[in-house]
Amino acid sequence: MARPQCQCQAPGSLRMVSTLFLLITTHGLSLPVLGDVAARDLVRLQGEWVLVRMEVGGKDVPPERLSSAALLVHGRRYRLTTRNQTFEVEITLDPAKTPKEIDMTFLDGPNQDRTGKGIYRIEGKRWIICRSLRPEDDRPKEFTSEEVNYFIMVWERR
Repeated sequence: MARPQCQCQAPGSLRMVSTLFLLITTHGLSLPVLGDVAARDLVRLQGEWVLVRMEVGGKDVPPERLSSAALLVHGRRYRLTTRNQTFEVEITLDPAKTPKEIDMTFLDGPNQDRTGKGIYRIEGKRWIICRSLRPEDDRPKEFTSEEVNYFIMVWERR
């Protein structure tokens, strides 16, 4: 008797299902809570990222100031390392909103137990986040840093 063959349509399909399974079992993520799109976005964000561009108040930050910034996303948390500092942040995604929304709850550092509100988009190997400088400020409505209290970070997969 012949064994049934896998009917996966794309080679990445099995990898995404495997990654979702690992996230669910190791980090307690549940698809009904996160939603399919949020879960897919979260899977896409897993891994290491480097900061390739940052804009504050409508002005680009010089590239030499960005070289030490790195991000490691694992489950629903990321670890931000910049200069000699490391911060842990828990993220919540809401891709049902336009633009997509991200909440970043700081688990340590000067903003500990505060939540920064931002927006995000994923473009290929880039993750773009726009948020306020202070957690208590309103969430931006578009990807601009023209207002003094907003900044944009462009992360690229390492």
